[in-house]
Amino acid sequence: MEIVNLDTREKQNAFMNPARQDILRLLQLAGRPMTPKELADKMGISASSVTFHIKKLAELGVVALDHTEQIRGITARYYKALNVSVRLGLLAPGGDDAAQEMFLQRTVEQVLAGVRGLKRLVGEKGLGEEDVMGLGDMHSGVVYLTREEAVVLQRRMMDFLSERETPHPGTQAYEYVLMAYNAAEVPVDVG
Repeated sequence: MEIVNLDTREKQNAFMNPARQDILRLLQLAGRPMTPKELADKMGISASSVTFHIKKLAELGVVALDHTEQIRGITARYYKALNVSVRLGLLAPGGDDAAQEMFLQRTVEQVLAGVRGLKRLVGEKGLGEEDVMGLGDMHSGVVYLTREEAVVLQRRMMDFLSERETPHPGTQAYEYVLMAYNAAEVPVDVG
């Protein structure tokens, strides 16, 4: 999988723009190419605004034109999210800390909103424990790893996820956030 390294503050801010993140998320969840008009309808903004943001995402290498179609004499452009790994450089010095924090908060909140929606659905349908297996879950805790084991785990997770970022027949979109850090290196604030 290609790595897109957002190594400047300008690239990071361009990527973290909320409208661009919405476009990227919609393309990923749809699992198919979409037109700016389709995206605009879902986002409640103009197609020209979506086109502007798509061009910025394309410049970063995370979105590309998939194909064009003639629809009633108009050329419709279909864009897709590229199967790339984006390296934001969140731990590198020199980034926009406030923008990065907002990006992280928003990303986590979107997944939490999905989990809340799933919880509502489970309650409405009266699903039991076995019925919800495979619909979604959350785990938190502490594991004890050597540095080498942490690297192996991170690579395994990234390999597993990257192998499944393209939709295939019989698959459905699962949205996720994975976070981990070396707690021995960071002072713990429990207050």
